[in-house]
Amino acid sequence: MDLQKLTFFQIAQERMDWLAQRQKVVSENLANANTPGYQAKDLKQLDFKSELSRSLARETQSIPATRTDPAHLTGSLPQAGPYRTETVRRPFEYTLDKNGVDVEEQMEKAANNRSQYELASNLVLKNLAMIRAALGRSGS
Repeated sequence: MDLQKLTFFQIAQERMDWLAQRQKVVSENLANANTPGYQAKDLKQLDFKSELSRSLARETQSIPATRTDPAHLTGSLPQAGPYRTETVRRPFEYTLDKNGVDVEEQMEKAANNRSQYELASNLVLKNLAMIRAALGRSGS
């Protein structure tokens, strides 16, 4: 059984990849907290609806979509580049050397990433256990 074909596991993989990439960006922000002129960055937020649409599109990409009635709506493609970084601009939070990194905010993002990553990995483990139980297999 290929679990990568299941929508839940595709979405969980995408979320965990996004969280890992975001942790890299937050780490770069923290490493440059004293660099003059450095602007904090963050990743574009993932939208659950678009991620679900993207996963469903992957599942049905072998089936060509046809418009059988002119009244039917045409579909739209998901946005490209879910991991695009965006510069966070808050001019009221700059230091005298024009550094835009708020250390407390970055630490909060790092802690939030960790808890969300743990949640996603626990959900994957629970779903694997459920699949094993449904197949009559036990153990780790």
